[in-house]
Amino acid sequence: MVKERSFIHHSLNRGENGQKNQMWKKEANDRISEHRQRELVINVTNGEKKPVAGIEVEVKQIRHEFAFGSAMNDQVLFNQQYADFFVKHFNWAVFENEAKWYANEPERGKITYEKADAMLNFADRHQLPVRGHALFWEVEDANPSWLRSLPNHEVYDAMKRRLEHAGNHFKGRFRHWDVNNEMMHGSFFKDRFGKNIWKWMYEETKKIDPQALLFVNDYNVISYGEHHAYKAHINELRQLGAPVEAIGVQGHFEDRVDPVIVKERLDVLAELGLPIWVTEYDSVHPDANRRADNLEALYRVAFSHPAVKGVLMWGFWAGAHWRGEHAAIVNYDWSLNEAGKRYEKLLKEWTTQRVEKTDASGKVACPAFHGTYEVRIGQESRVLKQQTIELDSNEQTPLQLDVIVPAE
Repeated sequence: MVKERSFIHHSLNRGENGQKNQMWKKEANDRISEHRQRELVINVTNGEKKPVAGIEVEVKQIRHEFAFGSAMNDQVLFNQQYADFFVKHFNWAVFENEAKWYANEPERGKITYEKADAMLNFADRHQLPVRGHALFWEVEDANPSWLRSLPNHEVYDAMKRRLEHAGNHFKGRFRHWDVNNEMMHGSFFKDRFGKNIWKWMYEETKKIDPQALLFVNDYNVISYGEHHAYKAHINELRQLGAPVEAIGVQGHFEDRVDPVIVKERLDVLAELGLPIWVTEYDSVHPDANRRADNLEALYRVAFSHPAVKGVLMWGFWAGAHWRGEHAAIVNYDWSLNEAGKRYEKLLKEWTTQRVEKTDASGKVACPAFHGTYEVRIGQESRVLKQQTIELDSNEQTPLQLDVIVPAE
C-alpha cells in the first residue's frame, strides 16, 4: 500500500439531519425491496398439464448478482483458513497489491506475475470474478522506485511497456481495471505529460482488453466530502475523451459511517449515469460493536442504492489487514467479532431460501433477491425435478418458471 494516508471523516450535523437519520434504515429497506428483488412464480403441472397442488418447492439462492467481495492477498496461497473463509463469505475478489506495477516490476525490466497468476488460478477454481487493481497509480510514492528517477521520455517508454505487457498478460481475466488509481490525490504522470496522458491510458487499455470495464477509483469521496469534486473530475475525464465506464469509491472510514450522508454522496455520483462500486470498504474502531454498526450502515445503504453494483471490503482478517486488527471482521484466532457476525447476518437477510407447498393452482410465488437459484420440486423427501435458474435484474416483471413433474 501507499505510505500512510489520512481519511478524514465528516460527522453528521445535528437537528434536521438527526431526524432524517432515524428514518434511514426503513427507507433503505424499502429501496432494497424495490431494487434488489424480483417476483419469482413457479407453476408446477403434471404430464397432462394439470396443476399439482400440495407439492413441495424449495427455492435456494446459490449466488448473488450483487457483488459482496473483498481484497485478497497472498495469504490465500498458503493459509488454508484464509482461503476457506474467503470462498465461504465472498463472491468477488480484488488483489490487494499483486497486480500493481511495483509488485509486477520491482526492478526495471524484471517482470513477474507469479503471485497474481497463482491467485487468479485460485479465483478461477472457485468461480470468483476478479477486479484488476491497478494498471497505473497517479500517486508518486505508489510507483516503482526505479520509475520515479527516470527522465520523462523513459517514463513514457516504461508506461507503454507496462500497459502492453500487463494489459495483454491479464487480458480476459480481470472483469474490471482501475486504469489510473487516485487521480484526485496524485499527479505523477499528469505533471510529466499533462492530463491527456489520462485519456491515452484509458483508450489504450480499452484497445488491449475491450471486455474489461474501465474504472476511476479514489478515496475521501463517500467518507469525506469530495463527491462533488470527484463528479467534476469524472466529467473532465469524459470531456477529454477517456472511456470511463464505471465509478470506484473506496470508502475508508474512521470511527463512524453516517448512512444519510453516504446516501447523499452516492446520489450525486449517480447523476453521472455510470455504475458505482464501493471498491475498498473498511472502518477503524477498537470497539467491534461500533465496527458492526458502521459495516451495516455502509452495506445497507449501498445495497439499497440502484446505482451501486457491489461492495468489496479491503481485507477481513486481523492477521493480514492493512489498517490493523481494529479494522477487521475476523479475529486473529479466526473467530468472528461483532462486525463479522453482522456481515453474516446481513448476507443471510439478503439471501432467499424458502420451502413452500404449491397452492390449489399448482403455484408458489415469492419475492426473491437477484441471483442464481437451485429450484427443487419434491414429495416425501424425493426430488422429482431440479433446475438452476437466473433471476436477474434486467427485467422488473415476475419470472415465470413452468415445471412439469412426472406422474406418480
